[in-house]
Amino acid sequence: MPFAQTQQTQQTQQTQQTQQTQQTQGGPGMAHAGQGGSLGLSLTLDSVALTLPGQADPSVSNHVPLPSWEMAWARLQPLHRHIMMTEKLAEGLSVAMSNSAADTVEVKLDGAVICEMTSPFPSDPNAPDGAAKAKAALQPVLDRRWLRAERAGEIVAQQTDILSFLGLSYPMSRYSHPMTMAVLDAVLAAIGKVVVQAKHLLNAPRPIQLSSAVSPIIATPAHAACPSGHASEAYAMAFAMEALMFGCASTELRLIAARIEENRIFSGVHYEHDGWMGRKLAAAVAPIFAQRLGLTSTAPTVAEVDQYWSASGETGVWSAYAAHQADPSQTVEWLSGAPEKTGGLNPPAPTGRDDVLAIAMQKVAQEIGA
Repeated sequence: MPFAQTQQTQQTQQTQQTQQTQQTQGGPGMAHAGQGGSLGLSLTLDSVALTLPGQADPSVSNHVPLPSWEMAWARLQPLHRHIMMTEKLAEGLSVAMSNSAADTVEVKLDGAVICEMTSPFPSDPNAPDGAAKAKAALQPVLDRRWLRAERAGEIVAQQTDILSFLGLSYPMSRYSHPMTMAVLDAVLAAIGKVVVQAKHLLNAPRPIQLSSAVSPIIATPAHAACPSGHASEAYAMAFAMEALMFGCASTELRLIAARIEENRIFSGVHYEHDGWMGRKLAAAVAPIFAQRLGLTSTAPTVAEVDQYWSASGETGVWSAYAAHQADPSQTVEWLSGAPEKTGGLNPPAPTGRDDVLAIAMQKVAQEIGA
């Protein structure tokens, strides 16, 4: 998850770093019509420009060309679009320590609590059962050590890339679906802004800090453990992709997200509790993001995650589904076998130049054939 060297989305960060490098080292934003920028080319162009009349048209003050919102949006640098979409998605979200419960943070939208997240064990070493709760949190991590080898490839790849795995459910790339991927990058970064604050406030130590027996097989991030950034991001994107591509719950997307979540436990850098809190957070922000993107949320509610879906990994998905199905008060289908698109996207028309998400979603609708 993001922090000094974000795991928030190392993927999005790397994209930003690449774009920033391109901007400062002659990338697309500084390229001329026929080649990249250089001092030699600039001097040569200047010598040609000086041979031209160099006089302004007398009527220039009568017509100042203003590009349409769509054209202005299309001309923006990818990094600038990313920042603007991220800020719009995350607008009004804040994180603060709870005043009524220890080791608890509250996620708020415009001051109203939408989700509470707790630490995997008490931060006070003198708290009742504190040591026992820490040991209980650690044991599932130790139990999974023996199965690391079969997950090692996934674990390493997912340190910097979770989108490729979620993409198993829907074929897309930055070439075929550039704006769709840009929107998903913004979803990733928006939830990352919340996660980094929650991690800092809960300040839960990593498993290796409790016991050297954990022996993680990847580098342990320097920032705190809870909530899991990978879990938060994987579920947030899974819920966004459900709403965007299918318009209904997707078994495949939720199972992939669950596997990404559990791989962080297998690797030795997270507790099961961290994934649960990440799942809760994703469920809390999913309807907010969906509404701002002009979509209908398909995510479970925070209460449903608390009631049915506290177990980690793929087993957690199936057990949550079974418990939800067994509850006679529930009528909404939680999972689907192989989702088909239930209807075309119909994003709202942009209402102004700052309606950047609606502008982006117009392009997304074209890319996914809605």
